[in-house]
Amino acid sequence: MSYSAYMSATRGYDLSLFETSGTAAKKPAPKKVKKRLANNRIVELPEAVEETGQRRQHNFAALAFGFILASIIVVVVGVIIHGQVQLAELNQKITAANTELETSRSEYIQLQAKVDASLSTATVEEYARTNLGMSRATNQQKRYISLADSDKAEIFSEDEGTVFDEVGEYFGSMLS
Repeated sequence: MSYSAYMSATRGYDLSLFETSGTAAKKPAPKKVKKRLANNRIVELPEAVEETGQRRQHNFAALAFGFILASIIVVVVGVIIHGQVQLAELNQKITAANTELETSRSEYIQLQAKVDASLSTATVEEYARTNLGMSRATNQQKRYISLADSDKAEIFSEDEGTVFDEVGEYFGSMLS
């Protein structure tokens, strides 16, 4: 592939040649320089166009906005990750507490069964018979008491009533 073929192939990537407005359209076309090669062929080379030396100016407001936006995104992602970590820790604590609760309930049921078995009437009666020397009461040991109708107890309370109570008692005593 010759050099001229290379130059014509790379012009397809030079988009400034196809622009109709802007700075590329105002640039003059590069001058072509003819150069002879060793085997007497003539090749046309474009003359190098000098660059203006101007640097692209940065928009500091856009840079600051981008930096602030990136910082906010990093903080939000950090807060979300932190929240998920706390949620996972709390779920582990809840699972551990539920396991401990079930263990405690099982132990409580076992202890309650032991207490119920040790305090049954048969166990108490057996303990009273063997250790305390007690026996069941017979009919000769039982005494029944009957109260006559005349025996009653009255409870007096001295509370001071209102004037209306005294008037009601007065009329009540007159009727009886």
